[in-house]
Amino acid sequence: MISNWPRSLVGFYEAADLFYCSRLVTAMKRIIVPIFCEEGSFAGSAANQENRKLNVLFQMHGLKNTFAFTLHDADLKQYIFAFSGGCPMPTREQAMALLYGSMEDGPLETLTRREIECLRRCLIP
Repeated sequence: MISNWPRSLVGFYEAADLFYCSRLVTAMKRIIVPIFCEEGSFAGSAANQENRKLNVLFQMHGLKNTFAFTLHDADLKQYIFAFSGGCPMPTREQAMALLYGSMEDGPLETLTRREIECLRRCLIP
């Protein structure tokens, strides 16, 4: 998993092993179009302590809503791209920009640590 989540959140999420049964992944297995989930998209479907703690951690870090879609590479390896924050569902134009922007080979130049931090602050209001 590659993310800009705080290390503590990544550690808890990996230890809880909820990815395979999360609401987000379950929904993405049923449809091929991008989806938008509100609150608790990375938690599993069971009502247990890990899910409750995970939801609290996501809320604490401002990761309330998630817009996600799948893409695959030349070897047909599938990837999930998920953008989380406090923003409402993206407009059709914003969704297309996120989708097509994610298909690019990558930036021509790398960002500095400061530029990355500024982007994080802009994306999570």
